[in-house]
Formats: sequence, C-alpha cells, structure tokens
Amino acid sequence: MSLIKHKKVELTELFYDLVYVYAISQLTSIIHHAHHGVVSLESFFNFSVGLIIFINSWMVQAVYTNRFGSNSLRNIFFMFLQMICLLVASRAVSSDWRDNFLWIFFPMASISLLLLFQYILEYFTTSNISDKSFIKQFFYILGLRSAGLFISLLFPYEIGIWIAIFSIISTWLLPGLLSDPRNGFVSAELRPVNFPHLIERLSLLVIITFDEALIGISEHFSSGSFSLQSILIFIIVTNLFMIYIVEIDHLLDTNREETGIRAIYSHYPILFGLSLITISLSFFENSDMNIFYTMLYFYGGLLLFIIGLVQHNVYNKIGYVLPKNLLAVLILLPIMGTIISLVFFSKSWWTLTIIACIISSIMMIGFIHFNIKNTLSHS
Repeated sequence: MSLIKHKKVELTELFYDLVYVYAISQLTSIIHHAHHGVVSLESFFNFSVGLIIFINSWMVQAVYTNRFGSNSLRNIFFMFLQMICLLVASRAVSSDWRDNFLWIFFPMASISLLLLFQYILEYFTTSNISDKSFIKQFFYILGLRSAGLFISLLFPYEIGIWIAIFSIISTWLLPGLLSDPRNGFVSAELRPVNFPHLIERLSLLVIITFDEALIGISEHFSSGSFSLQSILIFIIVTNLFMIYIVEIDHLLDTNREETGIRAIYSHYPILFGLSLITISLSFFENSDMNIFYTMLYFYGGLLLFIIGLVQHNVYNKIGYVLPKNLLAVLILLPIMGTIISLVFFSKSWWTLTIIACIISSIMMIGFIHFNIKNTLSHS
C-alpha cells in the first residue's frame, strides 16, 4: 500500500477547534450546577442533545476540510461565520433553554445552513463525479437539519424542542449511512478520507478537552483545598490522557485507506465520557454533592471513554491489535470500580478517589505494557 500524503492541520482549524471546546465547556456547565447534589434529568437531557449537535457540526466541517478544504479565504470566511454563531449559542446554552430557545437553535440552524452552502459551492466547482455523489448526500443531511431547526423556532418551546431534537438525532445518524460507499449511496470509486489528517484533528480536539478537564479539577489545588487527594485526582486525569495517547499515537496505523466513519462516531462517547469525568472529578470532596451519583457519573464516563477508544482497535498496526482478553478487562474495570465503590465507599470521598485512581492506573498500565511488549517484540 502506498504511503498516504499527510495533509497539514492549519492554524485556522485549531482556532476553529478552540471555539468548539469552549462550547463543550459551556454545555458541561449545565450538569455542573446540580440541585441537592443531583443533576436533573432535564439538565442531563439538554447536555446530551447539545453535545450531539455541537460535535456533529464540528465533524461535518472537519470532513469537508479533510476532503475539499484548503486554507483559502473562502474556507476561512465560512469557518469564522460559524464561530460567531457558535459563540452566540454557547453563551445561551448554559442558561434556561425555555427562555433561550431562539438564541440556541437559530445559531445552530445557521451553522447547518453555512455548512450546506459550503458543500453546494464545492459541488459546482468540482468535476469529480464520485465527489459529487458524496456531496449530494450532505444536501439531504444538512438541508433536513437546517429546515427542521428553523421550523422548530416557529412553535412554542414544548413543541419546537421535539422538532429540533428529531432533526438533530436523525441527521446525526445519516452520515454514517449515506456517506459509506459500501451502502451504495455514494460512488464506489469515492476516494478515502485523508486518514492522518482526520485522526490528528480528532485527537487535537480531545487533547484540548483534556485541558478543560485540568481546568475543572484546578479547584482542588487551591491553598485551602490542596491535599494528597488533589494529587490522586490529577493522576486519574493523566492516566486517561496516557491511555488515549498510547492508542492514538502509538498503536494506531494512520497509513491506511479508510472512510473514517468508525473513528468519527467513536469519538462521540470519548468526548461525552470526558465531559462526565470532568464534572464528577470537580464534585469530589464537595460535601454538597451526592457521592452516589458522582460515582455513577465518573464510572459511566469512564466506560463511555474506553468503549469509544477501543473502537479504534480495527485501525491498529499489524501486531498491535488489542487481544480480546485485554479488551474484556478494559470494559469490565469501570464496572468493577462501580461495584467496589458501591460496597466500600461508605460516604467517603477518600475511598472513592483511591478506588478511581487504582482502576484508572490499572487501565493505563495495561495499555503501556501492551505497547512496550509489542514494540520490543517488533524491534
């Protein structure tokens, strides 16, 4: 197989990513403000829906840039317009959705429309037939989303929110169906994505999200709060960072022809999980928070994070594919952590922190040991 030419990630793309990480942090603040130590179902629901549409908008732009985008003024202009819309939605999304419905979904509908215009312009400027067949699918995806979100604004909140949610969920799932050549909706001759560029964009977004996690736990390092427990919480975050880096930077084979669909969709649980972990770690040692729910947020987030990460196993280098027994252990560890915490936590933040640190350390050691062992055997 010939080497895939690496496409440079431009600084304008990184600038664009920063706004999305800010949007995710604003969404996370929805579930950060718990009532009586518990996050309400409505808050969790709003967080989930918002995360899907924000990340999906980022993904659609990332795929466009990967396949067709260049560091042209036209491309930069469209990204900057989207950033303005996203900043407006981000400021509104952390408040009451009933009062800010227009300020949340009008900007997101506008982003969908801007993305649609980008694909329309590309359709009429490219002469590649297979690219045209691919672009045409996004006419349906982005057209339906834009129309659905704009229509939702015409109704009272109680009705409009469900129209918006239906538009978001349905068009979130459509790219996985319509953009895969194996499903027959696009040309079988469609060129693959630039896989190194896609993985780099995804990993950079996750790394910036880790930075938000560090900001989230920084309150444990104030002069009045710093303790050994603060260090254990920091170790938990670094364990997860090392796990991600080992898989993406050491085990993954980016020199391959791929649609990238699995990598894209597997990063939803990774980002969702990291958000839950960030929130739960900020709750640690807070007497106002419910320790039981905090534990569920942490291990639920950890399970989502690891499920999303091991989905990349199919992309791993020859000889670096994680064996089934290691995969089973990685999935079972968060479940075991939950059970052990339920039995032994005794309303103790210290116990919960130690167990979480041990579980994440075992997972990290497993990844690093597997990488070192296989590297030595292949050297």
